[in-house]
Amino acid sequence: MKTRMMWLPLSVLHLCFLLNFSVPVRGESQDALVYYAPALERYAQIEPAGETIIPNGRVLTPAGRQIILEPHPYGLTINGDASCMITINSGTEPFSISIIDQPLASEPVVTQIPEGIENQPGILNACFMGAAFAPAPDEHILWVSGGDDGTVMAWDLRTHERRATIDLNVPFAGHDFEDSYTGDLRLSRDGKRLYVVDQMNFRVVVVDTPSATIRETIPVGRYPFGIALGPDEERLYVANIGMFEYKPVEGLDPSRIEATGLSFPAFPYGSKEMIEGTVVDGIKVPGLGDPNAPEAVSVYVIRLDPAGSSEVEARIKTGILVGTPVDGIPAVGGAAPNSIVATEQHVFVSNGTNDSISVIDRERNEKLDPIRLRLGHGLERLRGIIPFGLALSPDGTRLFVAESGINAVGVIDIQTRTVVGHIPVGWFPSKLSVSPDGKYLMVANAKGFGSGPNGGPHVDLGGRSGIGHLMRGSVSIIPMPNDKELKGMTTAVVRNNVGIGQVRPWDDAGRRNPVPPYPGAYESPIKHVVFIAKENRTYDQVYGEMQGGRGEPSLADFGLDRTVRSSGRPDDVIEHVNVMPNHQRLARQFASTDNFYCDSDHSADGHRWLQGVYPGVFCETSTSASYGGRRGYDIHSTAPGRRGVTGASAALIPEDYIEAGSLWEHLERSGVRFFNFGLGFEFPGVAEGFGKDYKFTGVIIPANYPLPAPLWDRTSRRFATYNTNIPDQFRVDMFERDLEERWLSGTEPFPQVITMSLPNDHG
Repeated sequence: MKTRMMWLPLSVLHLCFLLNFSVPVRGESQDALVYYAPALERYAQIEPAGETIIPNGRVLTPAGRQIILEPHPYGLTINGDASCMITINSGTEPFSISIIDQPLASEPVVTQIPEGIENQPGILNACFMGAAFAPAPDEHILWVSGGDDGTVMAWDLRTHERRATIDLNVPFAGHDFEDSYTGDLRLSRDGKRLYVVDQMNFRVVVVDTPSATIRETIPVGRYPFGIALGPDEERLYVANIGMFEYKPVEGLDPSRIEATGLSFPAFPYGSKEMIEGTVVDGIKVPGLGDPNAPEAVSVYVIRLDPAGSSEVEARIKTGILVGTPVDGIPAVGGAAPNSIVATEQHVFVSNGTNDSISVIDRERNEKLDPIRLRLGHGLERLRGIIPFGLALSPDGTRLFVAESGINAVGVIDIQTRTVVGHIPVGWFPSKLSVSPDGKYLMVANAKGFGSGPNGGPHVDLGGRSGIGHLMRGSVSIIPMPNDKELKGMTTAVVRNNVGIGQVRPWDDAGRRNPVPPYPGAYESPIKHVVFIAKENRTYDQVYGEMQGGRGEPSLADFGLDRTVRSSGRPDDVIEHVNVMPNHQRLARQFASTDNFYCDSDHSADGHRWLQGVYPGVFCETSTSASYGGRRGYDIHSTAPGRRGVTGASAALIPEDYIEAGSLWEHLERSGVRFFNFGLGFEFPGVAEGFGKDYKFTGVIIPANYPLPAPLWDRTSRRFATYNTNIPDQFRVDMFERDLEERWLSGTEPFPQVITMSLPNDHG
């Protein structure tokens, strides 16, 4: 029995796109290398003592000892003698603080604020990432960021009681701040100054801890995410992960949203209209400006002033600028700088979408050559390592980086600035720390070993429900490996992430697969692909009773010979219903797969995978909090960051774009004719109501979100995106109109690829 997102049997395009990574064949006398998911046909399975198979077909064999915690620990810190370690767990549920006493002992003691598996707003409503121990003799005091509450809290770890709460949503220096979202923080060595990022108000707040008051607020770039103090505490370094400041269209009126909003995005990404603004049907839409502006995807260097007049002295762009060619392909997304550490000489910044670490000379505030994170074995051109948290060894010789995309920790020699190896850990490592004696590495894994099944007759959920609640995090406690051990660990990381094989596409055996192993290997008999996406139904719900598949019949609510009852009228019962006969017929007549999973916790991150981008640090950290009700969107907020909270939206915003772009850019670059129906424009904050104003596109868009450029003239304006008020039959009627007008009429050649969303079976 498995739980997973369900796809129609015709949905082969995504498989081809994700798995068709290979090097070009050199000639018919040589085999060609191909890369594949290492689990092959093994099913997703949690085996903490052995090999865990996660839904994307990769393998987990975490080094060291594992401590299971609550979901999504995105913050981690240890005290001065490593007698206590803390993680900050940020959704879906419970938002909590895990306290691990004596983490290096054989049996550490784990307690939690608040206790239990459910949110307890009366004790702790929200928290996100930031945590710091007060210096001795007050190490029992822990400073914690309150996330969506816009607070910083002081907790007494001896009593589990809150000692202080500092609200950042207060007037300061003539400005009324609201809707703050506190995240990463740093505490001065003397414990008197606390520096915390406010993601939504694009600022750093300086707190005087003895008086529990705000000392200073410093404007920084868009979506400040990571923060570090220089060793001399004279400068502060802030990594800004965001690209744009989104704004509502002019004249937007919530009481007249249909008349004052947009039925389709105003402009494509990268266009003149996107930069400068435009007018659509009489509605003025503000421009977004230059994606390479200093405020976007950058590091701010702040010279601190104890008197309260701190100044930004440098704004440094990290990673690859948008539009810069990489292997002949202009970069589409920004670098996503997210975490940052500083030594006496250098500042190191993790670039989540470039798979690199930027190195900044502290004295000159200038970039040096970056450190590139690669696995080797011919994989150098691929991206997806996703560098996240950073930690320094106590002697300053090594830098450790959480490699979220490959479930590993990269080890970097600081003197040579080279990667010397990788250490296998849990799923999606986020933050990490090194013990004060340098002998242990502690790593927070946001997704632990995965969620496992969420239903079935033999499954005990322990009071939990939903993948985000079941997806418990973990901490890996790892003895620091020597060089020989590190070499073996590196081999394990490669083996856990990619299988490497050989094919001979020139012989009969190599041509049996209708999907060529790489472009140009041979001509495929497949000429057209129709990719229909549906969501929020598992394989078991639709195909659980199908012969030949590994399904769970008791979960087949949408299968054959079902009894259907009305939720509103319990006496209305229909017996012997074949709920989804078309799906059943497609599977019987053609093919189906019972081991094709969606690598996501929720709909939002699943839609990123669907469109050919991996959910990055910005998406992963915000999605779990949003689904936990602790990261809210507000188009009318004075906090500009609230307009970019993706929540459950299915569309890509520029913060989601990765280096080479999405599925849409790949199709366009490859010269593949495609047309899209309904995917890609359910943006944050859209209205999804009834009536004629929603009839065609299904949504009213409130802000200046750009559409991925290749979709602009390849997306139907009469086919509705996600809106369950609109029947799928109407969507198909609109598809047939386009089919007749565009293709059956001979006006245009039929596309090689059709993408379509039919969302109304959504749970």
